[in-house]
Amino acid sequence: MTDYLSRLSEPEVAGFYRRLAASIQAKFGGDSLAAILLLHWLDGKGRTKVYPARYVKDLVEVRDHLQNVARPIFLSAKKTPSGIIGGIVPRIKAAAKSAQLNSRHKMHLEGNVETPLSIQAKAYVGMNVDPRELDALYALHGFTVISDVTVITVKSCGLSVFGKSRTTGPPGLLLSQCNGPEVYDVSFERWICKASDEYHWNPEKHINVPNPDFGSKDQGAIAPDESTITVYHSNAIRLEKAGLAKSFHDESEPWEENTDIKVCGKATVTVS
Repeated sequence: MTDYLSRLSEPEVAGFYRRLAASIQAKFGGDSLAAILLLHWLDGKGRTKVYPARYVKDLVEVRDHLQNVARPIFLSAKKTPSGIIGGIVPRIKAAAKSAQLNSRHKMHLEGNVETPLSIQAKAYVGMNVDPRELDALYALHGFTVISDVTVITVKSCGLSVFGKSRTTGPPGLLLSQCNGPEVYDVSFERWICKASDEYHWNPEKHINVPNPDFGSKDQGAIAPDESTITVYHSNAIRLEKAGLAKSFHDESEPWEENTDIKVCGKATVTVS
């Protein structure tokens, strides 16, 4: 694959990136996170960029992380990335030592998610792909989802004489006298998320993108006969070294998870 940008001067490379941003913006109907971040890299002088949560909160990979990674970790049903069982159960045990049957707990989790490269491959061969996913691939590829939750726990009887979980014992029966394991009802009072990333380039990598100069008759057009072009990130490093662009931190505005029961629905946990 030819590195067409390597033969250009740094100002010419910057011009190509600006045309690329405009092309991506048009491709996504004038609303593209990839274009926003690319232009900020060129013009933002390293300042943090905050963008609307709508660009990321409904991505398949974000929903999957919240449902199948974050929620189980908070409910102590899945090990943390460090290999331990954290989440609510150890906190319940600590509260029980001080005779707190009902308690409120705050927890924090950061998890890495990634937009699969297969999205680009599918788009290349003409398969239908969610344009938000393709935009996220160009904009972020891999990023961090941060969750801050407040959880309320209420002790129930567990498997009582009635054969089902109860939030209170039968008349005249104290919770401490309930049969079966200790069971707690868990509800997520609040779940706040945001995406976070460092916008920088790996000089060893590259990406294939729609060629903004395809079909152009301009004298400075790059590979105008090719509909796609391989952009090597070593050229982005050249721009940064020349002071024409600068890496930066970017993050989404926070959003609240309060409707998807697969993420924030009520649960019960058993404490042994």
